[in-house]
Amino acid sequence: MSIITLIDKYLEDLMEERNNFIDDLNQFPNFEKQVRRLSNELASGILSLTLSEADELIRNSGLRKDGYSIQRKDDRSLISSVGDFHFQHTLFKDKATGRYHYLLDELISLPDKERLTSEAEAIMLNEAEVHSYQHAAEAISVGSQKVSKTTVMNKVHAVEDEFPEPIFEQETEKKHCRFLYLEADEDHIHRQQDGKIAGCMVGKLIYLFEGKEDVCKGKRTLVHPFYFAGLYQGSEMNQKLWDKVQQYIDEHYDTDYLETVYLTSDGGAWIQTGVDTLYKCKPVIDRFHMTKYINRASRLTGDKDKENDCKQRFYKYIYKDKLLAAKKLLGRIRSMNFGNTNAEDFLDQCLSYFENNWDAIQRAYRDKNTLGSSTEGHVSNVLSDRMSSRPMGWSETGSDRMCKLRCFIRNHGRDKVVDLVRYRRKLACQQDAATGTDGMIDPIQRKQYSKKQREDYVYIERMHATLESGSTVRKILAIREQLGGI
Repeated sequence: MSIITLIDKYLEDLMEERNNFIDDLNQFPNFEKQVRRLSNELASGILSLTLSEADELIRNSGLRKDGYSIQRKDDRSLISSVGDFHFQHTLFKDKATGRYHYLLDELISLPDKERLTSEAEAIMLNEAEVHSYQHAAEAISVGSQKVSKTTVMNKVHAVEDEFPEPIFEQETEKKHCRFLYLEADEDHIHRQQDGKIAGCMVGKLIYLFEGKEDVCKGKRTLVHPFYFAGLYQGSEMNQKLWDKVQQYIDEHYDTDYLETVYLTSDGGAWIQTGVDTLYKCKPVIDRFHMTKYINRASRLTGDKDKENDCKQRFYKYIYKDKLLAAKKLLGRIRSMNFGNTNAEDFLDQCLSYFENNWDAIQRAYRDKNTLGSSTEGHVSNVLSDRMSSRPMGWSETGSDRMCKLRCFIRNHGRDKVVDLVRYRRKLACQQDAATGTDGMIDPIQRKQYSKKQREDYVYIERMHATLESGSTVRKILAIREQLGGI
C-alpha cells in the first residue's frame, strides 16, 4: 500500500462519516469521535509506510551494499501517540566484523525490544509526573496494544540519575546578579517494601532564583527559578547534591560580580553541607519554622497572658540580638515544666536550635537584602503533590527518579522530556551500533523520493477538488430537509 492509497481510503471514509453527520446533525459527538479515529489511523499508517520506505532506501543504498549484506526482512510493531503500527526492517550483516544490525533501528535510535516511540514515552512520562501510573498507561493506549502500569513504572525508573548536559540549553553569557537566593526543605515520602508501607524517605528539594517580583496584590513569583531534587541519601550523595548546585551557579552566573548567596532553610543538618560548600553563602533561617519553635515554647507557660508576653520577649531579644536573654527565658519556661519529660526535651531542642542558628536567625530579621521564604508552598507543589499527599508508597528508585523528573519539567518544560528519552535511547543504541552509517541514504535517492512526493501532492490536490465539487449539492439538500423539520 502506498501513502496515496492510504489517503484515498481516509478521504473516502471521512466523506462517508461527514455525509452521515450532515444527514443527522444530532450525531455530532459520534462524528467527532469517528474523525479522531480515522485521523489516528491515517497518522499511524503514514508512520508505518514511511519507516518501511526508509528501510527500503537503506537496502538500496550503495554505501550499504559496500559494507553490509542483507540477511532477512522482519516485521516490528510500535505503540505511538496515535496508535500502534507495524513496519518492516531489514537485518544486515557487517561484512567486516560479522555482526548483525537492524540499521534502520539504529539510525532512528530505537533500542531492541522497545515497544514505544520516543514521543509516546515522553507523553507517558509527562502524564506519570502528574497522575498515577495507571492513568499514564491509559493515556497512550490508543490502539489494540495496551501498556501496563508496570511498564510506566519501569520507564520512570529508567529516567536518568543525573541529567546529561547535552540536552540543557547553555547560556551564551553568564548573568550578572548581586544576590542569588536558595531555599531548601524536604518532603517525607512513604517507603514501600513487599507491598506495604515501611517507614519514610526524605526527598530533598533545593531551588535557586534571582529574586521575587509582584504578580498581583499579595502574590509574588520567583525570578528565573531552577530546581534540584532527589533522595541523595548519605553524606557522600548529599555532598554531590550541593556540588551540583555550585556547578550550576558557576556555569550560569559571574561569581566575581556575585556578592552573596542567601540560603534560606529550617537549619537542618543536611543543609549545613550547603552552607559549607557554596561560595559566598550566608545561611538564613526560615521564619515559618522559627515561629513554630517560639509559639510552642510560649504555650508551655500554661497561661494565655504569659504566652503572649513570652512571644513578645522572644521577638524582642531576636531583634536586639540578645541570645543570652533568649536562653534565660527558655530556662525559666523549663523550670515551669520541671518533671514534664516531653516539654523538657522540646525545650532542650529549642535551645540547641537557637544556639546553632542564631546568626541565621539574625540575618532573617535584620538583613534588608533577604526575602521571605516560600519553602512550604514549593515543597507541596513540587514534591508532596505527587509524592506524599496521597496514601501511596514508593520504592527508593521510583521516588528519586520522580523527584528529578518533576524538577526537570519545571526547569526545561514538558516539550523537553522527549529529548531526555531520545538521549537515553541514543546511548543504548550506541553500545551495539554499526559504524560508518552516516550518509547511508544516497543524495540521488533523496531526490527521487522528493520527486515522488511532489507527484503525490498533485494527485491529492486533484482528488480534493473532485470531492468538493461532487458533495456540495448533496450537503445543501440534506441541510434544507432538516431545517424543514424544525
